[in-house]
Amino acid sequence: MDQRANKAISIIPVLLASIVLTQIIYIAKSTYKIEIPSFAIWSVEAVLFLALAVSGLVAMLQKGQNALAFAAIAMGAMLNVFQVGMGMTMFTPLSDAGTSQEAVYGAVVAMAFFLYFSGKLLFGFAAVSVGQRLMRETGSNRIAGLLAIASGLIAILVNFGGMAIGMAWLYPAGATGTLATLFLALALNRHTRIALLADR
Repeated sequence: MDQRANKAISIIPVLLASIVLTQIIYIAKSTYKIEIPSFAIWSVEAVLFLALAVSGLVAMLQKGQNALAFAAIAMGAMLNVFQVGMGMTMFTPLSDAGTSQEAVYGAVVAMAFFLYFSGKLLFGFAAVSVGQRLMRETGSNRIAGLLAIASGLIAILVNFGGMAIGMAWLYPAGATGTLATLFLALALNRHTRIALLADR
């Protein structure tokens, strides 16, 4: 594996953790009425998701043990780019258009969150995939794998429910998806370190 591919794989856990951080900041902003422009948070998220999509594709093309997980990460990141883009460019104009565009606004919001749920589901799938690899290890690595699998399975089920039912499942789907993303970052970091040590 060349050095550029190693860098792409190594940066993925950092990008995933950064995305979790932006979600926490957004929740804190909404809960405690902190004066942070939503547009700024979404812009940062869009860049992080783009970087994650590219890094995931590069890592997937190495055809290593986690190729399937990297494919899910790349696809999940791209879906999130689309949903963030819809929120940034379409929500405000349609909302400001008034009752004449109410149905269109509702449909756009529903589609954006369908993509949001889909992305979280794919991150959950990636967490399960990487977690299964770590279950072959011992000690804290095995625990990290177990946490990734458990959180990933829950995220898959709850976000599938969000895709089927809609906005009523927004908060549980977002929470479980974010938790799975966090444990995916941890598990991937652990597995990447193990793989790099094995290559030496």
